[in-house]
Amino acid sequence: METLLNVSLPFFGLIFTGYAAGYTRLITAQAYLGLNAFVIWFALPAMLFLKMSEAPVFEAFDPKFVAAYTGGGLLAYGLVVGLSRLLFPMKWGERAVQGMGASFGNVGFMGLPILVTLFGDAAVLPAVLVIVFDHILLIPLTTAIIEGSGGGHASLGAIFRKVAIGMSRNPLILSTFAGLIWGLTGWHLPVPLHALFKLLSDASAPCALFALGLTLVGRPISEGLEQVTLTAIGKLAIHPLLVWILAAYVLKLDAFLTAVAVIQASMPTAANVYILATATNTYVQRTSSTILVTTMIATVTVSAFMVLFTAY
Repeated sequence: METLLNVSLPFFGLIFTGYAAGYTRLITAQAYLGLNAFVIWFALPAMLFLKMSEAPVFEAFDPKFVAAYTGGGLLAYGLVVGLSRLLFPMKWGERAVQGMGASFGNVGFMGLPILVTLFGDAAVLPAVLVIVFDHILLIPLTTAIIEGSGGGHASLGAIFRKVAIGMSRNPLILSTFAGLIWGLTGWHLPVPLHALFKLLSDASAPCALFALGLTLVGRPISEGLEQVTLTAIGKLAIHPLLVWILAAYVLKLDAFLTAVAVIQASMPTAANVYILATATNTYVQRTSSTILVTTMIATVTVSAFMVLFTAY
């Protein structure tokens, strides 16, 4: 119990502090947009740039880690889509968004700050690999299914161009590769610039978690709760369990990488899924409900995975 309180309570306390601030209107929607922009465009990118520029990327890269995480994610995606086909009369595009909701977690906004706080700099590279490969695999896959099922009218080339443009504008991915390239030069940032980046980096975790709480205000749980429940089970239970099986028993990763992979997989559904649903006008309302439900339940499930896997 002491470990549970010490490890997870501060993180989820920040989330619900943000929720309370938004619910009571102490922070307005306009103020939230400013805080969200600060986190996405300044704080998290500064942390990623610093960590990646100092990380021994090529020495530490482990393809088995990538295989364990992405394999578990794709299996969870396919399992939820398959169950949805058996249980619910839905379009394939809607099932694809549901599958993405069960496999695309809040690994950047929530998972990255938590893992860095739990494990230190050693967790940065594997945590960032999760962010990059989620974007590379799940966004194009879901977009292609939506387009191919009649939810859109773009050609395959147009789909990949849209995804590539979106990734090229993603500040988390841009800062990751910028830090990697800078690290390869062997140069050091000037001391004042490094100090600025360090200040921004230190602000990333508390601001990101507080802003996440703000995003939950006003998200309704409406019709389709059965579908939302399936997605939530997929995201919070099936996804991390599949990653754990692949990492620990099939690919036999060490305890540390297994812990990082499983904790990242246990994160609730990311807002990126809602953004894609809105952009394609597919499964929007239930995706919003999924984010709210999984984030609320994650206070228990993520805490449990953190306690189980921080004893590595």
